[in-house]
Amino acid sequence: MDSFEIRPTDRVMVLAPHPDDESLATAGVLQRARSVGGRTRVLFLTDGENNPWAQRAVERRWRLSPADRLRWGSRRRAEAVTALSCLGLDKECARFLGYPDQGLFDLLMTEPEPLINDLVQELTGFEPSILIEPHPADRHPDHGALGVLTTSALARASLDGLEPVRLHYLVHDARRPARHSMPIALRLTESELERKRRAILTHRTQLPLRGRSLLRFAAAQEPFLPLVGSGIRDQGHAIRMCRIRRGRLVLTLGKTGWPSLGRRNIAIAIQTEHGAMERWRVDVPGATGPVPILTGSTQEPLAEGFGQVLRTRIQLVLPLPSSLRPAAMYVKVDCPSLRRLGFFDPVGWRTVPVSALPSATLGSQIPRRLHAVPSSDGA
Repeated sequence: MDSFEIRPTDRVMVLAPHPDDESLATAGVLQRARSVGGRTRVLFLTDGENNPWAQRAVERRWRLSPADRLRWGSRRRAEAVTALSCLGLDKECARFLGYPDQGLFDLLMTEPEPLINDLVQELTGFEPSILIEPHPADRHPDHGALGVLTTSALARASLDGLEPVRLHYLVHDARRPARHSMPIALRLTESELERKRRAILTHRTQLPLRGRSLLRFAAAQEPFLPLVGSGIRDQGHAIRMCRIRRGRLVLTLGKTGWPSLGRRNIAIAIQTEHGAMERWRVDVPGATGPVPILTGSTQEPLAEGFGQVLRTRIQLVLPLPSSLRPAAMYVKVDCPSLRRLGFFDPVGWRTVPVSALPSATLGSQIPRRLHAVPSSDGA
């Protein structure tokens, strides 16, 4: 893995879908930024209030009212502030936006503008030089959705031409960053590693069910990824192939490894060159024939594509409007029944290769590849 450095002039912003993501994915980065004199900001999109199995395990109750969930969210918010204190950051470094836990994917597909506008305001106000965010490939619906939404927000933010270095983290992914292309890592000192471990342990609400798995993140290196696609083909993904050809989006889906509960559809998010977000849905067909393309917000028919069901795969050919100028495009398998039960996605979003990508918009630049000398173990 390549390593990178944090400079005294850096302004590090972390986007965390839930309390605990800041400790799992970026505790080392936050400590290093503080130790060299850089500025930090942690933006929590939700309070993590929709966390029923952990809440039942801790509180020994089955029925949870809306008031119970709000109380749980307040507790998790307090844990995040305590964790930041363990890392040497004061509570003024944290901002809580209060969006619904387990609801970011639905907001992306139905009404993304308020969340995008909030992100634009935060980005413009803080002007980060390093932005650390969830990777769209993360299997948690909130994480993947935030990874997609951030690209649109950056396209609209006024940053005086100074685009931040973008690093992406994976928390819920069986393949982990080491198995993805071009991982980048921050090597932690022993004291940074110990403080990261203590910060993770402050999230006491999460320990009864997930303590052992959470502590695996307390490793000697914090890995990140630049936002680069896996190319046209990825045999390890349910969407094995995705490309734009002759004005059509062509997708090839594997027929094995799919959840059997409920209907399945393909969610499509397209960011235009001006930062607008188009969202479509296409039901996975059971037989060869026409397939309707529905709007993400109203589920009304938008256009018609064609699906071919073969022995080992399903191919979708979806026409793109001639006026569409995509700067970034993402596709994923969505299983609504699983999401309603609180399960993660079978796979995260895939980045579709599009032509003439503005590098600043997609954020595919590679961070400074400097083998930094670890900071001293100051308090």
